[in-house]
Amino acid sequence: MYVPHERRSLLLSLLEQRGCLHTAAVAHELGVTDETIRNDFIALQRQKLLQRIHGGACYLPPTGSADDAVRMESQYIRLILAHVPENSCIYADDTSLLRHALAHPSAHAYTLLTPSLQMANALRAPALAQRVILPGGVLDKETQLICAGEEESLNFMHEHHPAIALLCPDAAVAPQRIAYRHALQAEWAQAACRSAGKTVLILLPQSISSTAPCSIVCSPQLLIAPSDIPSSFLATPHELIPTITIQDIREAQQM
Repeated sequence: MYVPHERRSLLLSLLEQRGCLHTAAVAHELGVTDETIRNDFIALQRQKLLQRIHGGACYLPPTGSADDAVRMESQYIRLILAHVPENSCIYADDTSLLRHALAHPSAHAYTLLTPSLQMANALRAPALAQRVILPGGVLDKETQLICAGEEESLNFMHEHHPAIALLCPDAAVAPQRIAYRHALQAEWAQAACRSAGKTVLILLPQSISSTAPCSIVCSPQLLIAPSDIPSSFLATPHELIPTITIQDIREAQQM
């Protein structure tokens, strides 16, 4: 299930797509109570991120007081979901962004390969059609990932052969090298990268300048990144998809 900030981010994304949401309908869609959604709408209205109406809420265009990070995340989610084919088998790093995207009600049905209990838990809502396959092994309590060993993790990926690996690393070390804070995260990402038909590298703004100790080689076929990505990352044959920033949205509304 979603924690409050994850659920509210999802509600804003749905509002941006649909214009209005009815409390009872979206509560059923997310597998929570009407009261939970009403409280979310109240909290978001206090931040001037939506307008409450009888029985639901309506979208508010971005203003100077809007939460820029939430708006940018919703754009990332749209770009990610646009590259997840229906009924495909995928692997995804366990990050807040990818949990939001893959549990999004507008996502196609797919099969997710994940060693993460947190990721599996995010997809357990009855309204979601996604299948989740977890590997065997021992739970690492620090990362909440299954530790299967390097050979077994690669065998697990080869057995199911994901069509896409969605990698969202902690740091981008170089055009073809990414890094994670934990060796187990890097181990699973490397196995997925070697087995998947297509690797999609998702860089968040902070990953461009941050560091992490456990690096792996990655040759993505698709790059989803901030619009101000350093020019060094364009030296390789990536298809760059810049995010739509809040400033882009404001300018479009003024035209």
